[in-house]
Amino acid sequence: MSSTLLDPRVIDASTLIPKATAGIYLPIGIEGQADTVGSANIATPYVINRIDEANTAFGPASTITAIITQVLNSGAGPVLAVCSAKGATPTLVQRQAAWAVFESDVNTRIRLTGSELQADLAALAVSCANANLLYNKQIAIVGMPSGTAKAALISAASSIASGGTDAASRTALVAPGVYDQFGTLRGGSYAAAVVAAEVAKNADPSNDLDLWTIPLYTAIEKDANGLDVFRRKVVSGSAVDDFEDLLQGGVSPLQPAVVGGGIMTTHLRTTYITNTAWDNLYTRIIVDQLFVDVKTYIYNQNFLRAANTDGTRARIKSGVEATLNARSSWVQPVQQGDGTTGYNVSVTSSPDNRQVTVGYEGIVVRGINTVKVAANLTIPV
Repeated sequence: MSSTLLDPRVIDASTLIPKATAGIYLPIGIEGQADTVGSANIATPYVINRIDEANTAFGPASTITAIITQVLNSGAGPVLAVCSAKGATPTLVQRQAAWAVFESDVNTRIRLTGSELQADLAALAVSCANANLLYNKQIAIVGMPSGTAKAALISAASSIASGGTDAASRTALVAPGVYDQFGTLRGGSYAAAVVAAEVAKNADPSNDLDLWTIPLYTAIEKDANGLDVFRRKVVSGSAVDDFEDLLQGGVSPLQPAVVGGGIMTTHLRTTYITNTAWDNLYTRIIVDQLFVDVKTYIYNQNFLRAANTDGTRARIKSGVEATLNARSSWVQPVQQGDGTTGYNVSVTSSPDNRQVTVGYEGIVVRGINTVKVAANLTIPV
């Protein structure tokens, strides 16, 4: 309709745009390459609620828009997005400049990148460790290109883990490539995006998302014979479990869903394999979230403007105990000095009364990995 109408009236130009949505508990930050037609500035954060916003900001054919689309279609929006370059593949230095935006953001909890280069993924793990220097608790979920062999994936996990314990325990490497709802094979960055969406929506860290069905994708990557590229199989009379091999090597494999024509997680773990402390991604999430919840309680109750007295310290202690008790499905209490079970919460003052130290103990709950069926049957003879 013409914008030069002279008849004074109010007309309806409203539109309805479908928007997949769900409760978001771990907000996602995404970095990637934008097209030159995008209106976004490099290394500038944008809150993206809808796919059309991503198209405008970064260009409809860009890598970062493709990753954002996977997350929003899974109902895990809004996201915070930053383009590291426009019209050309970002260098590692350009990506690191964009990652610095997320490192200083207290709200970002999950990090994604459009890159599938091993060196970039290892550097992103270090970026998450850098965020922890500011006590910003972040994890990265990443993927390698489609066609990456099992041995190469395990090598990539080892490369990521070389960044140190904090970097390794804050990164999950997802594999293999996946086929989307249109039957198009997508690389590990797409698989990482939809896994990240499921993690972002999960409000209960005691549910570690083992064997969790992931919507929108139809199959994991296939080999030249049309079989799943990773599977449980018999080779020369011996059982081979590709999923177990990948998990032992620090990779989080996807597998076909129980219902045909879909995909699901196997087990989500970090790339840290020195011991079994971080063999579940949700161990990292639980440890981080406990700190975040205690910190939020301290800030919300304005204890940083309170007098350092016995009464104040007692209030801090009772509040922290209540916070931990409310999360008993994540962290189990321990035996206390008086014989009861609890979290041994302590609040002590420094000699100059300028600081208090809040201490607590607990046992992080592990999820069930294996159920062994040990039948003992009889038959009359």
